[in-house]
Amino acid sequence: MTPLRVLPLRVAPLPGEGLDSWLEALARRNGLPIQPLLKVLHLPPFLATRSLVTSLEPHVLRQLEHVAALPAGRLDATVLGGGFPLGPQREPRCRFCPQCLSERDGRWLLHWWLPWTFACTTHQVLLHDVCPRCHTAPRRAMPRRTHRSAPGSCLRTGRDTSTCGTDLSTAPAIVLPTGHRLLEAQAWIDALLAQPDQAEAHTVFSDLNACTSWLLRSLTTADLHGLGAVVLDDWSRQPPPSPKARLRPLSAAARGALAQAAQPILAGTDAEAIEAIRHLRRQGEATGSPAPQGMDFHPWHQLSADAHRRFLQAADPQMRPMDRLRLRSATDRAGYPSADSAVSTNRLRHLPQLLWPTWTVQLMPREGTDEDYFRAMASALLLLPGQPQQSTREITDRLHPYLSDTMGLVLRRSIEKHPEVLTALSRLADHLDDHGSAIDYQRRRDLIPGEPITWDAWKQLCFDTGTQPGESPTSTSQTPRFVQAQRYLHQLLTGSDLADPAHPLAWQSAGDRSRYLAFLPTLTLDQRQALHAHARTLLAQLNIAEPHTWEPPEDLATGLTLPGRPLSDIDLEALDRIVCVEQRTPGEAAQQLGTTLTHVRFALEHVGPRPRQWTSPTSPLVSWQLRERARATLTAEFLDREYTQQEKPLTQIAQETDLPRHIVVERAKDLGLTIYRTRRPLPIDENWLREQYLTHQRSTYNIALQLDTEDETIRRRLQRLGIPLRAQGVHSRTVMIAKLDTSIPRDIRAAVEGTLHGWLRLHRFHITMSFPNLTTAGAYLGAEQRALTTQFQRLEADIGHPLYHRSVQTTPQRPTSRGKSLLRNIQRPEVQALMNNALSPTQMLPMSDVSTIAEAEAAARHRGKRGPLKPFDGIAVERIRIRQETLTLLQDLLDHADQEFYGAQVHSRTDLPQGTVSDQLRRLRQAGWLTSRPEDDGSWMRRATPGRGPGRRITYYSLTPEGRRAAAHELHTRRFPAPRNSTERWDESTDRTSRHRSEAAGHADRGRQK
Repeated sequence: MTPLRVLPLRVAPLPGEGLDSWLEALARRNGLPIQPLLKVLHLPPFLATRSLVTSLEPHVLRQLEHVAALPAGRLDATVLGGGFPLGPQREPRCRFCPQCLSERDGRWLLHWWLPWTFACTTHQVLLHDVCPRCHTAPRRAMPRRTHRSAPGSCLRTGRDTSTCGTDLSTAPAIVLPTGHRLLEAQAWIDALLAQPDQAEAHTVFSDLNACTSWLLRSLTTADLHGLGAVVLDDWSRQPPPSPKARLRPLSAAARGALAQAAQPILAGTDAEAIEAIRHLRRQGEATGSPAPQGMDFHPWHQLSADAHRRFLQAADPQMRPMDRLRLRSATDRAGYPSADSAVSTNRLRHLPQLLWPTWTVQLMPREGTDEDYFRAMASALLLLPGQPQQSTREITDRLHPYLSDTMGLVLRRSIEKHPEVLTALSRLADHLDDHGSAIDYQRRRDLIPGEPITWDAWKQLCFDTGTQPGESPTSTSQTPRFVQAQRYLHQLLTGSDLADPAHPLAWQSAGDRSRYLAFLPTLTLDQRQALHAHARTLLAQLNIAEPHTWEPPEDLATGLTLPGRPLSDIDLEALDRIVCVEQRTPGEAAQQLGTTLTHVRFALEHVGPRPRQWTSPTSPLVSWQLRERARATLTAEFLDREYTQQEKPLTQIAQETDLPRHIVVERAKDLGLTIYRTRRPLPIDENWLREQYLTHQRSTYNIALQLDTEDETIRRRLQRLGIPLRAQGVHSRTVMIAKLDTSIPRDIRAAVEGTLHGWLRLHRFHITMSFPNLTTAGAYLGAEQRALTTQFQRLEADIGHPLYHRSVQTTPQRPTSRGKSLLRNIQRPEVQALMNNALSPTQMLPMSDVSTIAEAEAAARHRGKRGPLKPFDGIAVERIRIRQETLTLLQDLLDHADQEFYGAQVHSRTDLPQGTVSDQLRRLRQAGWLTSRPEDDGSWMRRATPGRGPGRRITYYSLTPEGRRAAAHELHTRRFPAPRNSTERWDESTDRTSRHRSEAAGHADRGRQK
């Protein structure tokens, strides 16, 4: 592209001239139409003249300045800056003042292109919109033959390509009288345009554009009275507002009428603006919306913050209470919060869950509102100012998730008779936003424990202030004072809402809250001060450098008429007299003092009952005082002298010091003294006692006889020395605690040590094994066969192995291999010597001779007929003879008593032969122990092998209830007895079948003898 050269023929722009007018003058100076000139200047061919002052980029202006030899930036004043708010009704035409055209040689001013330039304040005339001859807007389209037309003429080209050519400077002037409101409005706009910083002008023009549609709908002929006939006639010719007409250009008169109506709204004082807006809002327009009727959504949100504030303040009486508070419409900080505003979120840290007491007293309605509920909702309402979102549920959940969404109801009740409550809430929110609070409540809610004071700390606090701590925390009668003190401290520090069920200290019932309210007036001033001191200490422990309480200043309510009085506006002396002296209720005090119950409750924080004198020694306070006196009197030196050295009883010391004995005992224990509840202990040499009891195995009774004391005294002394005591009674006998030498065979030691009559059982076993059965042996020993069975079972249990095979019918009994070993050991000389020493001559029977054994064997060979079995006692089944395999089977059936079974299952579980199992099951069924049923057809057929028949049916058995009882009875009565004491051993690995075999053999012996 060929670089631009400086034009040889140039003309300078006039002050205030538009770029379009200057280019037209430059074209005339060079004898060219304006379009060819634009081509020479490398400018695009514009169709609308207005584009020359609104669409050129800065670099294009720099090029034009170069070709015209103008200083840099000179042409910036000839165009409208980027982003200039021309509005939706952009004027496609340029208005004009005939006198100005005449005086400026047909050169056009830039601001005539602006929609809100409608009058000439220099000549006090209304600008013309159209040519007086062709009645078209001048300079709408790009002129063609500018070099052939006089400056300031109408360059409108008709269809026949002829130009109108009317000299616009000769158009008749529409004169406005001095002081006309349109001239004042134009002067206001001209002053804005003359400012170096156009930010304010942009804001005002944007607000004017946003208000245009509303003003067109709201202004009436009566509102335009005094503007003159020209303005009224022109206004009456304006088409009614409609969506189609919203982009239609307005005449200069209409623009002037709108501007003079908007001037007090946008440029007047707040009072003037509010009055003007309310005047233009139609009567009966109480829609609750802050935007007036006629102002659409987009224009409303295009208003500046200052304009929004004035519109909100004007609409405040008609808005919903929640919107009034959220938008602060009752204050001078009214406005819409930005969508990303975090002001309300930041304010949450500065808010307690319950409104501060001072402000509760002033803002709470005198009647019809619950105190705790109002305080909770009022605190949540303080989150509303400046809140971008309108969901009250989300706002309430930040502080009180458990509450219902009734913020609007609480606010309406609060402002019903005192509308300035809303202003007070807004001021509180603004104060928190501007200055914050001295307390970070959110941090305290996170850090303060659910139990801010312990039971021990509460007791000590009460004792230090001369008051009773009340019931212990474990008391179930009523809520203890300790719990109420925790609630008081938690509310004091965090402003917590104890009506929240999720709170660890929440009310459990309405009565619980009533008891808390009754607890507060009982706190003395000393107690309250001590609790406040504890609160400060707790904050220091948590590294919180804040005052323990804080409230917003009361002067925020200056000039407001609120439901309640200031908290300090109460006669504390009269309140103290009524509640603390006369013992009357807070409600009666409120009635007499002419205030609310809430006011009285919070004022009671500054008064308290007189400390009571307690004398009962059972009261915790008096007990503590006595212990404190004991701590001061009963020093370690005092008790060492009086109790240890002089051996005075504690009872005597208690009488001499006028202290209860139990407190003296406690003090002595605290100092580590030994408490003697009877006479002083007998002096015993510890080493001697150890030797007598442990080495010589003397009994405590024998030692006590020697020392002339009680047996229990010796036992206590042994326990104090840490010596384990031997068991009393039979377990302390020598025979029970004696130990045999390890050279004695192990089975002998197992049968004798730690048990009675072990030698007797060994001796009888030795003799019995020479007889064919227990019956013949019992006849020789003078013992019952049953007794011998029990004794030998005990012997087997001690040794841990079967010792003999029981006799069966004509087969004699015989020792097992372990039994033979035992018999050999018994015959050893050293064992016989020990046995002779342990048994008396009457117990030490000689071994049987040959003739006795022969008679016994002959008797054993004689087999008598079995008698009938003895029926069960109380069990309705037939009794059967029990053998070893029967016991094994019964045990398995009891282990699976709740299941049906068949023979193959029992065979696999017990390893008993299949034939034995079948025979035993048949016997048990015939005796009524079992019931049976054949396999059903479906199961029978499903088991069939393909291509073959199904085979035999399975017979299922199950235990009857009586059969279960009989099986349990047989198993219980035929088992080995358990060891009789902890020193007796039993080998748990012994095979159960062997035990059953031994028991069955014993029963067979008895049956043969019968």
